[in-house]
Amino acid sequence: MPSTSRESLFILGCALLLAGAAGCASAPAGPPVEAPRLVVGDHWQYRVVDQLRRGAVSTLDLEVISAAAETARIRVDYDDGTTRGEWVDEIDARGGLRAGILQRELLEQGKTWRQTIETFRKDLELTDHIQIYGQVGERRMITVPAGGYDGIYVYRILRLDDAEFWRTRTTRRDAIWYAAEVKAPVREAREAEYTEIGGPDVATVRTESTVRELVSFRPGAR
Repeated sequence: MPSTSRESLFILGCALLLAGAAGCASAPAGPPVEAPRLVVGDHWQYRVVDQLRRGAVSTLDLEVISAAAETARIRVDYDDGTTRGEWVDEIDARGGLRAGILQRELLEQGKTWRQTIETFRKDLELTDHIQIYGQVGERRMITVPAGGYDGIYVYRILRLDDAEFWRTRTTRRDAIWYAAEVKAPVREAREAEYTEIGGPDVATVRTESTVRELVSFRPGAR
């Protein structure tokens, strides 16, 4: 699985909706979008199209397997036809990953923020950080394979903690449509790249160009 795909996977439930917006001029502002209340059985399926791999299609299947007042556990199943992976993410009551990466923000139109998340790189055994810039935009109807939804547009820039002596950090730009009705994004487009440093053939290298759309959502029992 691409490294930038595993990071911030559970954007569901606002876990990583630290984002920004370009907005839609004609849509009403509306109230802020609060973090969703996850319940056992909430189940999302996504189709991910990789534009750097000739339109290769993979799937993401996520389901809440336990939920309490303070935490929820989400089973994540990834399958690209040749590689399959499964793991469990644990989300706190505020919608943030318990691993400590990227806590959520309220999705309120026009809101912008900057954030630095401290990390530890096992490869270098050194501390590092992820930088985030976000802005929330306006609302409009968005149609994906799962149907039409009242979405709020969010734009986010992340500078990841993967710099090397020969290259810059990866910069990833995410354009996200989040729908409170399904407690998750219904569409997310990602573009990521880094730039080589020095040498005769300095170049900018694209590392991700994907579009993720909601295929189905099944709410759990309340």
